[in-house]
Amino acid sequence: MKIFFGLTLATLVSALLLVLPGTAAAQGGPYVEGKAPSGEVVQVIISSRPEFKYPRRAQRMGIQGFVVLAFDVNEEGELVDLRVTESKPRLVFDKAATQYIKKFKFQPPTLDGSTVYASDITMRMPFRLE
Repeated sequence: MKIFFGLTLATLVSALLLVLPGTAAAQGGPYVEGKAPSGEVVQVIISSRPEFKYPRRAQRMGIQGFVVLAFDVNEEGELVDLRVTESKPRLVFDKAATQYIKKFKFQPPTLDGSTVYASDITMRMPFRLE
């Protein structure tokens, strides 16, 4: 799945997580998958996300690339241990990607009706100009 950043942002923001690699759609909304302490796969529903803004300098220079982010979500639905695991070009989109993900709101992850800590969540964010 691919998304082309730099198109009309209003159109992209509404569909962003439905096509972003590492995310999927569930009855409760788009989600990412992580691992519960037991090792079982758990869905973490993304309850809200901000408007995405392509970095101006990269846009002016026609730079495209991607960032792979890894993070955990605790029992309260808070983002924990956000880190960049890969990016290309290196360091160009890292700040924009981390600032964007930090503004996400997650529902507390649940497994068998109990809230759990979800770890090893990864999300690949492509940055593409049309």
